[in-house]
Amino acid sequence: MKRLVVAVAALGLLSLAGFVLAGDTPSLLTASGTVVKVEKDKLTIQARGEGGKFGKNLVLRLTGTSKVTVLTEQKRGGKMVPVQNEVPAKELQPNQHLAVIYGGGKNAVLLSAVALPAPSK
Repeated sequence: MKRLVVAVAALGLLSLAGFVLAGDTPSLLTASGTVVKVEKDKLTIQARGEGGKFGKNLVLRLTGTSKVTVLTEQKRGGKMVPVQNEVPAKELQPNQHLAVIYGGGKNAVLLSAVALPAPSK
């Protein structure tokens, strides 16, 4: 009987430890919209919600691991194929369409962004 009580108690502690550790797992989120502005360490986008309606501005921190690419096309094997070219975040222009993957929380961090080419002026 003592062994059963000890086993149940150990299982309970392990389950509790799992819940505590799971609380530290960062959330992974996505959004799409247009660039509002780019600052030294921040990217502000106007995200589109469900149904294509614009929502609130989303401010994402830029870090050394944030990756930004622009989607273009190249001719390969006689066919046009989509390719991504990495660019510095500062090259993004207002009203440029993009999709982002970011780590959620109070200080959301940009992980990756793929933008369409900037609109012609």
